[in-house]
Amino acid sequence: MRDLHQNIFFYYRGPSSGTPDGEADPQVEDNTTKALINVLEFLQGIGFSDFSEKLTAHLGIPDRRLLSFRLQHCQEASRPDAVLNYGDFAVYIETKVRALVSIDQIQRHLKGIGRDDFLLLISNRTADETKLATVKSDRLRFLNWADIQRISMEVLRSIKQTKGLRAAFHFLKQFTDYLEVVVLTDFNGFKDEDFDFWVYRDPSYVPFLKRKLEALAEMIKHELPEDVTNVYSSTKVGNISRRARDQRHAWVAIKKPDERRDIFNQCNFTIEISRAALNINAVIRNGHVADMRRPIGVFCKKLQEDPRGFLRSIRRIRSGACLVVSKRMPKTGRKIMPGNERWDEFFEMQLDEITGPKDVAYLLDILKKADRPPAMPGVHIRSSIERGERDLIEPKVLVRRIIGVMGGYLPIFSYLESKQSGDR
Repeated sequence: MRDLHQNIFFYYRGPSSGTPDGEADPQVEDNTTKALINVLEFLQGIGFSDFSEKLTAHLGIPDRRLLSFRLQHCQEASRPDAVLNYGDFAVYIETKVRALVSIDQIQRHLKGIGRDDFLLLISNRTADETKLATVKSDRLRFLNWADIQRISMEVLRSIKQTKGLRAAFHFLKQFTDYLEVVVLTDFNGFKDEDFDFWVYRDPSYVPFLKRKLEALAEMIKHELPEDVTNVYSSTKVGNISRRARDQRHAWVAIKKPDERRDIFNQCNFTIEISRAALNINAVIRNGHVADMRRPIGVFCKKLQEDPRGFLRSIRRIRSGACLVVSKRMPKTGRKIMPGNERWDEFFEMQLDEITGPKDVAYLLDILKKADRPPAMPGVHIRSSIERGERDLIEPKVLVRRIIGVMGGYLPIFSYLESKQSGDR
């Protein structure tokens, strides 16, 4: 795994602010602003203006040559993070990476700048543009960090084969990689570093891997059919221990909202990344085999009374998928609680091998064997994308593939949650 600190913009963090994963760490804001200014200044110094010109065009401000740059410009009533001097006007920059936008701060900035100047807010939240619309000013501009990364990538593609611009290409590529890892702009696919985390366990990579999974889940949710997102409307990224050596994957769930109280609330979709593959799962969990108030008990009853219904529910699932039965165990003590749970894989079989009622009866027997207190059975219906497959580095292709797999899983949840005559 390539050390993140080999990126020229990545930095060694100082003392933690005390917020999990540095969610409010001002160092992230300051260093990301500095990275942007460093890029503009370096490219200007070598006479390469494509990047700054595309930014100017995107902002709809006059086309001028950049004359000077400054970080953390001080004013009487406010202090924007940076200023770009174009001669007859300036662009003052306020950046937000993880911090929230304050309309009061924006209004103070506008009062402190000249009447021909502009104020640019660069944020990591697209909703901030709507928030800024409440401020009536033609001097106010907005960019998402994802916009800046897209512009960077567009420039990179245009100069990739130009020998005389290798320094510009290298510098801009480092900046683009930095934005992807630290700022988490758009989801841009999985790289070797994401899989190698489970080999080298670099603690500094934990928050970035979590944000990448979250971005993937949000992208999937945005593309899902409306009838699916109406039900599975929430996302949750699982905790990644910085120290535990027995943890083998990171996951994000696309799930029903917590406030939706039904017994199947935690039967959902998860996407897991391990050292070898990206797994797309349908998860059936909670309860013992004989507990009809919990999903596992309901599932086992349905397998016993309606095995052919289960066989019909798995027909749409793509070839190569498997069914994994695990023992859900407490990490310590004898009680499973949030944060005190692990899944020990107990049995696996290919879905293609489940062809008749006898196979379903065999699966039911396996679930009963996995039900040994304090353990409870848990089920994953799993399709995998092996590390190295090209789809992993093509975000749109990957999202379409994942959604296709999830669509194949929906009949399983319908089978699980459907009412039978004896349930009414």
